[in-house]
Amino acid sequence: MGHDHHNKFYNQLTPEEQRVVDTINNTLSRDQVLTTLKSTLQAAISVEQATIPIYLYTYYSLNRTNKSGENIRPIDLYANKAGASVMSVAVEEMLHMSLACNVLNALGAAPKLYLNSPANYPSPLPAHNLIGPKGPRGARDGDVLIPLAKFSYDQLWHFLQIERPETEDAIPQDENWDTIGQFYAYIRCLICSNHITDEDFQKGPQEQQVQHYNYSPNNIDTISAMGKFDSWGMPSAGCPRHSNGSYSNASAAAKYADESDSHVGKHALITISNRQEALEALKTICDQGEGSNISQWDDASQKELSHYYKFLSLQAQLQPYQERIEDLNHRPKWPKPIKPTVTIGALSTVVTNFPDNPTSLGYLKIYSNRPSSRTNYQPLNDYCNGLYQYMFILTETIYKVPSQEQKRFFNQAMHMSMIWILDGLATQMGRYDLGNGQCLAPSFENINLGAKKDAFSSLLALGEVVKKYPYATDISGLMDRVEQLPDVSAYWGAEPGPGEPVPAQNPFADSPTFPQKPPSLDEIPAGLPLHACMGLNSCKASDRFGNKGHEDPNNPGQYITNDCAGQGYCSTTTDHHCHVLNDCKHQGGCGLYGTAEEMDAPGNNECKSMGSCATPINAERFSTNGKNRGKSVWLRARKVFEESGYNDIRKDLLSKGLDQPLPEKLGHVPAPFTDKGPTYQWISDDNKERGNMTSCGSSGMSGAGGCS
Repeated sequence: MGHDHHNKFYNQLTPEEQRVVDTINNTLSRDQVLTTLKSTLQAAISVEQATIPIYLYTYYSLNRTNKSGENIRPIDLYANKAGASVMSVAVEEMLHMSLACNVLNALGAAPKLYLNSPANYPSPLPAHNLIGPKGPRGARDGDVLIPLAKFSYDQLWHFLQIERPETEDAIPQDENWDTIGQFYAYIRCLICSNHITDEDFQKGPQEQQVQHYNYSPNNIDTISAMGKFDSWGMPSAGCPRHSNGSYSNASAAAKYADESDSHVGKHALITISNRQEALEALKTICDQGEGSNISQWDDASQKELSHYYKFLSLQAQLQPYQERIEDLNHRPKWPKPIKPTVTIGALSTVVTNFPDNPTSLGYLKIYSNRPSSRTNYQPLNDYCNGLYQYMFILTETIYKVPSQEQKRFFNQAMHMSMIWILDGLATQMGRYDLGNGQCLAPSFENINLGAKKDAFSSLLALGEVVKKYPYATDISGLMDRVEQLPDVSAYWGAEPGPGEPVPAQNPFADSPTFPQKPPSLDEIPAGLPLHACMGLNSCKASDRFGNKGHEDPNNPGQYITNDCAGQGYCSTTTDHHCHVLNDCKHQGGCGLYGTAEEMDAPGNNECKSMGSCATPINAERFSTNGKNRGKSVWLRARKVFEESGYNDIRKDLLSKGLDQPLPEKLGHVPAPFTDKGPTYQWISDDNKERGNMTSCGSSGMSGAGGCS
């Protein structure tokens, strides 16, 4: 297909980007490009989301309240400057996440934020090259694993790893990239290809994207003092400084870490309805973050530094910078050491000793080792984690609420939850000594609040646990604020829980509900063998409903037993989740693990521990080995049962003197209500009891994702 010279976007790209666009045009279909664009934008959201806990954790470790204005020391000025810079970056990362969400939403896809943060720290950024340039201690600091850590020279180095600018000849990449700029350049190439049109960005309602009036670049945490000032002085236009060089009032001494003149015009947060706006959103993300290797500025007036240069400037005032060995880009030019130099000893007086990469389980272990002299802080940490996750649920809900409600949700998700309540909780946590010289700090883990419709009640339940401990009185006001957050349950209804597929409208309303527990042996006709799934039963009444039978969906109170062999509803076995875990003959499911021979004969194994994989067998499961590789396990099991397994069952029954009325052939006997076997949706009771759908395997590739 080549490139289109009339495509104005193509002509604005670098030569490397144009080559990637040509490749996309010539090798990918429109459907492939749209699918890739959506998945890559979700990955971009994950990148932005991964950085937020890192910056917040470091910000919380800084004590910016040691001295009042007239008594402020040089180290306090540095702590103020550092805190304002780090928080300004965190606020802009929230902006970047919102911009990426808006672009994805415009394409008609819902952004995923809940339980989408890194599972643990230290963490690589999604799709980032794991090896980078050497750091403060040489090559061993080259691993791009970003920790949760207190403010330090080394932590600033990790920030520089995140925000490093790309070079002009960098190749756009969607994986194994060295800089965020390369990653966003690849997204830009997808948008600029011939396959994407303005209409593609009109699939999601523009009025339900996050609107510009929700975002403010500054709050009190992004402002720092430039020098001593009169704490009691009223803001005044005249006489901003005293003769001794100090400032007459706080507003005169205020330095704003974030400026308002974004390159996109009046508003940094924009909604998306065409390709041009999507590209402007990506430009905002890149310019504010890494900047460029030519300029340290992110705005037209050159008042605000890029994220990269903010962190480099903070390093430049610390003592180790004077002997730096970090291997960073030489452009933009490194700043000279900034005076007054801050020593490591002085820095320790304004930094709370947070632990590196804390976990909720780690806090419990600290308590469990010496319970008589320790306080159990795990519930408080879980509560903070719950609030953090609920903040993302509130953010996802923004895309569902009426436009007049959006600002309330955004303010309460981003500003109240993250900046005010979580800030207050983290500050209080830093006052609790763990007994090892370190202080408590939030671990930012993906605590599961359940389905979104239940998340608010789950968060409140975590709060009820906290109230059992004495420290609850220290945070009672903050807990009151949490209880006043919006309950989003009305917007999510029967939304599947995290990680669950969204089921189609239930097609099995006229079929008996899958019984979650196998029948007891006395409910099955004596002597009949157990079996692995629907349509593999040996006789009448020998299925999961047993002698009692299933209730007739159209005649409540009336019960029906299956008529004969091959017509039973699902397994009578004890459910098991993997290879060799069956406890009887004819119980092997097969599909994910096992030899080619085992997979060729599902449900026909000889005895205990000889079965291949889980039961019951959902219709979506496929074989991974042998002649049936890539094909349905249940269809193969049914065929084996019809051709040979059924005859083995007949012989076995006759040898026991059980002459049950069995049909001569099974080929003409249909399985109940489906010719494909019991689907995941039927077995899982429309997603509500999916834990009973044991199917084992990674990434849900069994066809149902019953375990992972």
